[in-house]
Amino acid sequence: MKNADQIEFQTVAKRYAQALIELCEKDSVNKEEILANLNMIVETIKESNDLSVVMSAPNISKNAKLNVVGKVFDNRIHRVCKNFILYLVEHDRFNIIENIAFQFKSELDRENNFLQIKIVSAIDLDDETRHAIKDRLSNKLNKQINVDWSVDSDIIAGLVFVIGDSIINTSMKSKLQMIARNITK
Repeated sequence: MKNADQIEFQTVAKRYAQALIELCEKDSVNKEEILANLNMIVETIKESNDLSVVMSAPNISKNAKLNVVGKVFDNRIHRVCKNFILYLVEHDRFNIIENIAFQFKSELDRENNFLQIKIVSAIDLDDETRHAIKDRLSNKLNKQINVDWSVDSDIIAGLVFVIGDSIINTSMKSKLQMIARNITK
């Protein structure tokens, strides 16, 4: 998929997610329940190749797809979520359900002053170090944070922080690459 297409999908998905949040607020529906429903729908589609094929096939009518969605998810998801999914099918937007779920979660995190961060280190950090880094970030950003830790020995030393669309690279590898670029100029 081209970068421009990804940006368009994200923009459209964000609008749909915001509309779903507004529906939840209007009908006093628990947003966490709707998020759980969206995640279950995404997982169901990932686990069922047949369902995935049916929902993405251009030669299958919208009515057939609406019937499939109704049968698969009836009594398993909140009515607001079901109506939303049916709306997506009717408007040929069901293909971005995973993006919508991601954007919905991001919006809930923002509302709850919560931030998901990925931190990559060159070595596996002990719990005390991880806790200290997490606390400093939480205080600095003034947010509750959840950290997804990973190890990549290729970065040599330092840390790489991924916060939303931003990357803060304090790794030794990044610094060496910058020095090499400056030398070759």
